[in-house]
Amino acid sequence: MENRNPQLQRAIKVLGARQRQHIQAVRPQPTKLVDKTFYLNVRVDGMSGINQLVDANTKKIVGITNFDGNLLNSGRDVVIDAIRVQFTTYGNRIESANWQSKDTLPAELQNADLRLIQTNDMLIDLPLTDIQNFKQDDYRPIATTPLLRAKEEFKLELEFPKGVTVPVKEGVPMFMRLEFRVTEAKK
Repeated sequence: MENRNPQLQRAIKVLGARQRQHIQAVRPQPTKLVDKTFYLNVRVDGMSGINQLVDANTKKIVGITNFDGNLLNSGRDVVIDAIRVQFTTYGNRIESANWQSKDTLPAELQNADLRLIQTNDMLIDLPLTDIQNFKQDDYRPIATTPLLRAKEEFKLELEFPKGVTVPVKEGVPMFMRLEFRVTEAKK
C-alpha cells in the first residue's frame, strides 16, 4: 500500500481553508480527522442514459452502501483522495457479489462517465476506464482532493453514451462497486 501522507496533508489543507472561511464567533470546535471509505454497490445491467446512483431516498445498508441520502450530516465535511471501481457477474444478489472477480468492464460500462456534483460544481468527472482496476490495494488518486461539504445536496451519477444500454443476460446479473477513499472531518 502506498504512502498516503501527501493525500492526507492536502486534505488537512483543504479542510483548514474551509474552516477559516467559517470561523465561529464564540470559539471554534476542535476538528477530528477520520480515514473512511464511502462505498456503493449497484446493479448495472439494463442501465442507460443518466443514472442517479445516490438520492435523498438512499438508505445506509451495511454491505451495499454507507451513503445515507444525498447529503452529509452537519459538521462532517469530506475530502476525497482516491476512487476505485470493481465489477462482477458472480453472485445472484448484490449482497453476495464476488468482488474478487478479474472480469474486465463490459464496453458499455467502459464508455460511461462517473460524475460527482455539488451546488452545480463538478467535483469529479471521470470515465470509468480511468478509474477501473481489479487489484485490491489500488485506487485512482484524485489530485484535486475535492471537498464534499456537509448539509449540501450532491449528485453521484453515471452517464452512458447516447443509445448505449448495458445488456441484460437472463440469470447473470451485473454489479459494480464504487469506493471513495476519504478523510472525514468531524466537529
